[in-house]
Amino acid sequence: MTGTCLCGAVSVTIDAKPDFIHDCNCSLCRKSGGAWGYFPPAAVTTTGGTRAYARTDKSAPAVEVHTCETCATTTHWVRTEAFKAQYGMNDLVGVNMRLFDPDALTGVEVRFPDGKGWTGEGEFGFRRTALTLSETVRW
Repeated sequence: MTGTCLCGAVSVTIDAKPDFIHDCNCSLCRKSGGAWGYFPPAAVTTTGGTRAYARTDKSAPAVEVHTCETCATTTHWVRTEAFKAQYGMNDLVGVNMRLFDPDALTGVEVRFPDGKGWTGEGEFGFRRTALTLSETVRW
């Protein structure tokens, strides 16, 4: 599956649909417009120029968010060097599933984590019940 930014300068290709999508309400996700599918780095290919941003309100941010250099659409995130150094792994890439045709995501569950209320410790809660995308159910 391949999705593109608004202007088409950046494309993101994934091997398969994600197992689920997180539509989180934390400040990073809400303000970047991301709804994330998670993939191993080898399962994601990006083309085109992106600009990376790592949040400055955290001493060791876990991800840097990439946006198209031309239209500023949020495309994906990767683990920061600080995260890799602390945890010794780069296990995930987050792909903004809003880049893809909604019809191609039929059958995928959308979960709604309460990132705004999460302290960063332990499991996070969810702000509403998950839904499964279909011809009649969209997020």
